[in-house]
Amino acid sequence: MEFLRLFCIRHGQTVTNQGYVFNGWTDVELSEEGKRQLNEAVAALKGLTFDAIYSSDLIRAVYGGKALAAQAGLNLIEEKQFRELHFGDCEGLPFAKIQELYPALAEELIAPEGKDFKFPNGETAGFFRQRVGEALKALRERHPSGMVALFSHAGVGRAILAALLGLSDPQMWSFEQDHGCLNLLDIYPNGAVRVRVVNGYLGPNGYHQKGPGFERLGVPVNL
Repeated sequence: MEFLRLFCIRHGQTVTNQGYVFNGWTDVELSEEGKRQLNEAVAALKGLTFDAIYSSDLIRAVYGGKALAAQAGLNLIEEKQFRELHFGDCEGLPFAKIQELYPALAEELIAPEGKDFKFPNGETAGFFRQRVGEALKALRERHPSGMVALFSHAGVGRAILAALLGLSDPQMWSFEQDHGCLNLLDIYPNGAVRVRVVNGYLGPNGYHQKGPGFERLGVPVNL
């Protein structure tokens, strides 16, 4: 394989996600539903030969990373730079509370329109994208070819897509990223990218609807 095939997988549902809570760097556990989502995702990847398995260092991402690493006979590599955006004073707050306390910020989150919005005592959108971009660059330098899986977060998945496709910051937030979803990307040494799957479901049951299962996505994963 003369390119890097990157499996970007979002963590499953957490114990607080039902209320659209901004967890960010808050280290929350997966719900039973979230564990099911990731267990099904890992089972769907059985038999693939991975060169490395990465995750952010937050437990909701580590869960899937450890499961796939054990299945693949590899050690999980935890990387803090692949954490979700740091929401600062908004950590752990549901969106309704952010609307109440920070109405201007809430409006920017709904329609960013190019603004480099900043969470109070947290990260700006631009800094977050730069952080993830640097982590992605380091991963690509270590793995210019082969197959690598990364378990991370919705914002990280969006930032990686934006970095590879040369999208603007507002466009970055246009991608839906459901719990347990897969973005599958082929990254070539010359910088070319083939996007094979965005927000795909690996298991037999998706987050909002019945998913196709990985074997029915029509993706030749072992070229």
